[in-house]
Amino acid sequence: MSIQQMLANLIEWGYSQKSIAEKVGTSQPNIHRALKGSKVSYTIGKAIENLHRVALEAQSAA
Repeated sequence: MSIQQMLANLIEWGYSQKSIAEKVGTSQPNIHRALKGSKVSYTIGKAIENLHRVALEAQSAA
């Protein structure tokens, strides 16, 4: 799954771009650009993957 798809899922699940940015340690404009297909650093990409995994587990548990 791509970073773009993970971010789209997070937003669908109620996260704002700002809250995602705060949780992964970047700025909201960087999240916006990533949603549009721009590349992100390895560190931010891994943080988005981890946030997506945690959110997915929470969705499954609900």
